[in-house]
Amino acid sequence: MIGKTISHYRILEKLGSGGMGVVYKAEDTKLGRTIALKVLPPERVADPNRKRRFIQEARAASALNHPNIIVIHDIDEADGIHFIAMEYVAGKTLDRLIARHGLRVNEALKYAVQMAAALAKAHSAGIVHRDLKPTNVMVTDDGLVKVLDFGLAKLTEPAPTGDAETVATVEPTTEEGTIVGTVGYMSPEQAEGKPVDARSDIFSFGSVLYEMLTGQRAFQGETKASTIAAILREEPKPLSQAVEGLPREVERLVKRCLRKDPAHRVQHMDDLKVALEELKEESDSGELAEAVGAGLALPYITARWALLIGGALIVLVGLLLGLNVGGLRDRLFRAPGPPMRVVPFTSFPGQETEPSFSPDGNQIAFAWNGEKEDNWDIYVKLIGEEKPLRLTTDPGEDSLPAWSPDGRYIAFCRALGNQGAIYVIPALGGPERKLVSSAAAARPGLDWSPDGKYLIYSQGRPGQQDASLFLVAVDNPDDTRALTSPSGPNATEFSPRFSPDGLNVAFLRASGPVVALDIYVVGAAGGEPRRLTFDNAGIFGLDWTPDGAYLIFSSNRQGTRRRLWKVRASGGELEALPVGQQDAIQPSVSRDGRRLAYTQWSIDTNICRYEVPRAPGQNTPPTKLIASTQLDAAQQFSPDGRRIVFASTRSGSYEIWVCDSDGSNPRQLTFFAGPGTGTPRWSPDGRQIVLDSTPQGHGDIFAVSAEGGRSRRLTTETSMDVVPSWSRDGRWIYFASDRTGAWQVWRMPAEGGRAVQVTKQGGFAAFESLDGRTLYYAKGQNRPGLWKVPVEGGEETQVLPQLAALLWGYWGLTAEGIYFYNAGTKAIEFFSFATHKVTQIVKPEKPPYATAAGLAVSPDGRWILYAQIDQEVSDIMLVENFRW
Repeated sequence: MIGKTISHYRILEKLGSGGMGVVYKAEDTKLGRTIALKVLPPERVADPNRKRRFIQEARAASALNHPNIIVIHDIDEADGIHFIAMEYVAGKTLDRLIARHGLRVNEALKYAVQMAAALAKAHSAGIVHRDLKPTNVMVTDDGLVKVLDFGLAKLTEPAPTGDAETVATVEPTTEEGTIVGTVGYMSPEQAEGKPVDARSDIFSFGSVLYEMLTGQRAFQGETKASTIAAILREEPKPLSQAVEGLPREVERLVKRCLRKDPAHRVQHMDDLKVALEELKEESDSGELAEAVGAGLALPYITARWALLIGGALIVLVGLLLGLNVGGLRDRLFRAPGPPMRVVPFTSFPGQETEPSFSPDGNQIAFAWNGEKEDNWDIYVKLIGEEKPLRLTTDPGEDSLPAWSPDGRYIAFCRALGNQGAIYVIPALGGPERKLVSSAAAARPGLDWSPDGKYLIYSQGRPGQQDASLFLVAVDNPDDTRALTSPSGPNATEFSPRFSPDGLNVAFLRASGPVVALDIYVVGAAGGEPRRLTFDNAGIFGLDWTPDGAYLIFSSNRQGTRRRLWKVRASGGELEALPVGQQDAIQPSVSRDGRRLAYTQWSIDTNICRYEVPRAPGQNTPPTKLIASTQLDAAQQFSPDGRRIVFASTRSGSYEIWVCDSDGSNPRQLTFFAGPGTGTPRWSPDGRQIVLDSTPQGHGDIFAVSAEGGRSRRLTTETSMDVVPSWSRDGRWIYFASDRTGAWQVWRMPAEGGRAVQVTKQGGFAAFESLDGRTLYYAKGQNRPGLWKVPVEGGEETQVLPQLAALLWGYWGLTAEGIYFYNAGTKAIEFFSFATHKVTQIVKPEKPPYATAAGLAVSPDGRWILYAQIDQEVSDIMLVENFRW
């Protein structure tokens, strides 16, 4: 295999082998990095069901994102060879580090803490390792632990018996299942073929820790059967007899891990991690003594704390039995419970979105565009039942259902044309009641106060871009008041959610036409909002946990696909959830916290090429020119027409790509790995490309060579500076900025430097005319129309009122006129400078991708590039046994 290339991985050398395959050191020829390639035995993936289960769990494990867990880059098949591409770690497996008489105590604890951290992370995601052993633990030269092979034990259900050093599957002596695990490290329930949970890993962890401390296995017989018998019936030799001077606290800890009955073991790996960390602190400071102490409950009490805590513990336990501050009592005394399980709640044709739990957590209200995908209405479905109940039938678009706290009503928004309103309808169906009538009221987000007296919603001012939060009394709609005030002329506030105690409201605030949001919390009585997140990333829905301690939200922060995160309501670090890891938006948590629902949404946009007809009616079919299964948009022809630059998420995050004019030879130019890189524009000489990106949490303008290389940052303000373009002489770069509080077009020297404001009454996406005399620009997502102003200054003039606000990037300039997409006629049209008339060019079959620039014209005026939505799918997913 040495020298062979599998997919795009060139094998360099063999690293090792075992029952689960052979591991090679390899080079990723696409990204130019060294990886570890595990080639799986054909017999392990022969059974399609076993292979499917393995891939599902390996994908889940690949998203754990923890410094002590090996990173899985790829799971694939090439030329009949199944493989896993993983992070390459230079170091040794733990079995090679364990000396004949074991490791020093402080060294063993150093490794054990890191192993426990990795397993705690996996268990929180509902993933049980099943095969923890020294050969599955890698230690780098600087002491960093990496736990390997999460999920690989799935491939052994069932499989032939191997030797004692590999993952062994033998016929069980009971009827409960097969035995999965490595003999010598498996738990008693594994040895009996019973179902296992996280406590099985705790037993295996104890076995590994025993070996780390003594150099001997906790359970070992002459045969596989005798080893299993020892696991089931015998106790290992006491650590104090195997290791002289071993602290008693360490011995008790290992003993608690190795209890035969899972109910009598340590119950949670995170508690075990805390105990290990405390023991390590004692060991490092020299205070870990050979003290003889009473039986300890987790977290373990070391000699240093015994006298201080002994009396207080009695009081603390009493308090915890009477109180449940922040859910602490439940966390300390709860049973481990079953792992989280994700199942589809809906799988209907079309799109189902915006889930909202009933108060008892057994029903979900949602919006659906129907079997024929022709109208959005509100539906209710009981969990476990297939057929939903349709509540609304109006031709308007009904959305954003919110269940009343008593379970009797559902509030929702309805939009019809330019009119919007908020209605209330009985949860079992019946007559609707209009509560709020406002053209600007149908914005994202709607929620009831916990006492059921008020609804909170987002509403904008007529003719303005801003929006803020309002409260309306359900029984008296005239009782309406503003909760927040606009923070700026472009600020929009939406997606409000009352805290469970009704004292606070969380909401999203956007700074303008770009999808850059953050979470804020304001008192329900008003006041100054408090900011919780500082990413300026896209956020797509949020909800509180029932204890009011956390907010669950969806975001594409850190360059990820839209996934679920959590943040403390008091502020702090953001943490990724182990569920909803890809394309997850609009989270909703049941009142008891046992269930989570979210919308799994995916969209595929591609770039089509249309030939401009030479005579009316002479249209030719379009060509899908640039396509992938991800997002492709923001395309622009090079000045000579030979190349195309575009933005795409095909590498995992939005980056800038270049290809030939026929769509061939795509090549990635930027590597920001962030959520907001886009709108690339060619310099007049075709040598450079300007773009915007948010690597520091706010928008900046960058330039990069059209041949690739390092990107240069051109703007240094903390404002949002986005959507750049070049002047025709190449001396200036135009861009949009909110640095004055309102979106305006600015201009700076092409090499960077001081910028000056160009527009006065709002501006966003701008291009200079081919003669360099006029600047044409759109005003953003809340301001329709296309405008122009002389480059040297003057009054602005509206050119095309037909350009929709959301389609600010769907227009292209030529010397003769402007091509643009008309949302009213659903056609690409042409505005002639000579006649001032608009003519229809072509009517695309697919809708435009409204959240990005998406129309370009070739320099010779022959071709139009159009970014379209080829597929948009959304289903509601349900997480049972949710834990946060």
